Amino acid sequence: MDVFLSVLSVAGIILGAVLLIMIISLLLSAILYESVFGKRFEIYDSAHLPDLNDYKGLVNEPVTFPSKRGYKYTGFYYHDESYDSFRGLIVFSHGIFDGQLSYLPEIAYFARRGYKIFAFDNSGSHLSGGKSLRGLPQSAEDLDAALSFVTKTNTLPLYLFGHSWGGYAVSAVHCYHLYDIKAVFVQSGFDRTSEMVLEEGSAMMGRWIYILRAYIKLYERMKYGKAAGYTAHAGIAKATANGTKFLILHSTDDKTISLKNSVLANVEKNDNITLITEKNKGHNSLDSDRAIKHKAQLDTLFETTYPKNQRTNKNRRELFSEKVDKQIYYELDGKLMKLIADFYETAQSGKGFSSAGSQGKKKSHK
Repeated sequence: MDVFLSVLSVAGIILGAVLLIMIISLLLSAILYESVFGKRFEIYDSAHLPDLNDYKGLVNEPVTFPSKRGYKYTGFYYHDESYDSFRGLIVFSHGIFDGQLSYLPEIAYFARRGYKIFAFDNSGSHLSGGKSLRGLPQSAEDLDAALSFVTKTNTLPLYLFGHSWGGYAVSAVHCYHLYDIKAVFVQSGFDRTSEMVLEEGSAMMGRWIYILRAYIKLYERMKYGKAAGYTAHAGIAKATANGTKFLILHSTDDKTISLKNSVLANVEKNDNITLITEKNKGHNSLDSDRAIKHKAQLDTLFETTYPKNQRTNKNRRELFSEKVDKQIYYELDGKLMKLIADFYETAQSGKGFSSAGSQGKKKSHK
């Protein structure tokens, strides 16, 4: 009997120790997760943003729409003032630690081609409400809210454009709802949220973070429910089965999202999917080669000008404002942008579009 009680006592101690380790691991995962996503990203946190005044003829209309969490998103309808009808509506989804303003060069490009564009700031980002970014699954939830808003009044063919966090969003959003979307462009997107957290965490703190894989997944599940399990490849499978076409772009040297964890590497290819692998284009793969070089030079200048303890957003903004060549900094890769434009155009069957390339109708100038 004494031996039996001793065994029970040891078993109880072991079980208690295991439970304690599990609780500590979950708490550590929560602390790490919230240290990254549990705060807002304001406009003044961006080092340098394009100026709407630099894009002649590009006009915008601000709107707000509700989130299911009780705050408001801020978005903008953009168009080129020389058009009074449009070949389609492109909804943009931006990258993390950023906002829709960073995509003015791409927005202006499509506006000049006769598209109307809707771009908005995600939860906890720039002009939208929310106490924090919340987490990686949030971008798909935010995009679902945006699509629910725009589709109430939109009568134009609908397209999506997503970069990074937004690349995940434009893919995984189809796990929320299936909208009538003609085509989707995915730039530098990731496939699984929890694996992306681990990849970034590993870069910052070392590979020991993979010990917490199960607890990070559990914490996301506690925050997002089943939406924590929505993957880019699952959303794409649903959308392509519904007739939506995808163009997916990733660069092999992307240091922010590895090819291994990318949408491109994890999607199950079918006839509605086109994959484009680039080299030496980095994470912002639509930048021209001149822009990539100029940004790298500015980053190097910043690092050599300021020691680590002085590398603040304020100092970065001041340095960039003084040294940036905006014409080069925001220059896009013309061939890749034309590829996306051609993709959007050919994805449309022709219904509702003119036979001459589906151009929007320009205003008459007297």
